[in-house]
Amino acid sequence: MTTNQGTFWRDASDRLTFAIFDLDSACYPEFCQKLVEKFSLIPSSELIVGLDVMFRDYTDGVLTVGLEWDIWSGFIVTAKQKDAELLVRNIAIFLSEIQ
Repeated sequence: MTTNQGTFWRDASDRLTFAIFDLDSACYPEFCQKLVEKFSLIPSSELIVGLDVMFRDYTDGVLTVGLEWDIWSGFIVTAKQKDAELLVRNIAIFLSEIQ
């Protein structure tokens, strides 16, 4: 499903994923910070930075999502467990509103 600002799909592991394709890598830290503040998220893994990817998992203490960026998909939010799908949908709504 596509929204005005991004696209939902299921990855190869059947995890709900939302991506905004047209975001530059420079937006990754800013978007992560906005989501941390809005959804009371804390890092639950190390930040990985490569030439064409950046990613880190975040949790609200119960649910975990991946906040990611790569050159193919842009900014990506992935539910790390089935129960986190509603959080991904809420994040997608928020991101669509702030763009």
